[in-house]
Amino acid sequence: MGDNMKPEELSALVFKKVHKPTPPAVSVIMPFNLERTPNPIMLCENDEGIIVIGGQSIGHARIKGAKEAKNEWLVFVDSDAWYPPEYILQVKEYIRKLGEEHPILATKRYGGLLSNPPPHKAYVYEHGLIVRKDVFLERVKNYPENAPRRTDIGGLFKDAYPIDVPYYHPATHGEKTLLTTLISLTIPLTLILKK
Repeated sequence: MGDNMKPEELSALVFKKVHKPTPPAVSVIMPFNLERTPNPIMLCENDEGIIVIGGQSIGHARIKGAKEAKNEWLVFVDSDAWYPPEYILQVKEYIRKLGEEHPILATKRYGGLLSNPPPHKAYVYEHGLIVRKDVFLERVKNYPENAPRRTDIGGLFKDAYPIDVPYYHPATHGEKTLLTTLISLTIPLTLILKK
């Protein structure tokens, strides 16, 4: 991806309106850094895609995208995750069925070291979060202005209702750090035990 691309140009490359208009209209928000080429997301004709480039932290980028959103429902995605072509259609089906009772939903992550955790347990993967805009903005209103770069919003949505809509995400930065730490501790321990 070119460093000089504007969010609108990236949006045209990433968000593909391939499905007929299907209620409710959603705003799909993708924080983006220029290090990777994002996977395309298949939208309905009545949806909007928002790319947020840069920002103080990943959480700030998600909040900025939410504030720009025109629709009542927000669907957060990640630029290095892969979402099946029917992902948005499936999410909308759950919003129609459960949205009145459950304004915060979380889809099922596959891939990475921590594959398939129940979304309602330790934390919600931010790239599978579906939430009504008013609820989202209320939850993030005290998000720290000085949050470190990799600080995200997942901890604020631990009560998300899990839905059976899959997506694939490779190991996250934290998971890679954990794996590297485990390997770096295992090698010396193995050498000591061999003696």
